[in-house]
Amino acid sequence: MPEMNFYITDEERMELFEFVKDNDGVFIPDLTYDKPETIQMQSKEELIRCIYEQVVGFYVLSPRFQIEPMIITKNRFYTEEDKYNIVQRTGCPYIAVGFFRGFADDAPIKYKCTEFFHYARYLHHDWETNFGEFPATEELKAYYKMIVKFLKSKCRQVTAKNGKKYWVSKTLKDEDIL
Repeated sequence: MPEMNFYITDEERMELFEFVKDNDGVFIPDLTYDKPETIQMQSKEELIRCIYEQVVGFYVLSPRFQIEPMIITKNRFYTEEDKYNIVQRTGCPYIAVGFFRGFADDAPIKYKCTEFFHYARYLHHDWETNFGEFPATEELKAYYKMIVKFLKSKCRQVTAKNGKKYWVSKTLKDEDIL
């Protein structure tokens, strides 16, 4: 499973939103929904508001790599009312994003992390009748690499006290993050 972490500012997160949007992509929040329909973030301000007020997990979808629908099903743990959630690793495929809000005291980089990954394999959307998996498409991999390249252009590599290298925003000072 390819995974990259970046330590970028909210302004750079908004630039990322515009970059994905300009490349036929959308951000879908990993929320519990009231009906079996997902929503798309409509603006960079809405994305930031959603991160701080609702959820840190998102999916990036694009017709460039999406070959099956995203699956959202009734959550069996809600008994009082109907609630729905996106089914992980089923359909699409998608790029998963975590826009974390903070960091642990013992974190090697003292700044909020933005995590990107995609699975190597996905389950077909009709998994009840078709139990097969399919690999991440070349189009998905290319889109993922495009995002990574964009984010690296906003960052520099920093070596933390643990000796590991991290991609950190060019706008952040070492004394504020190490």
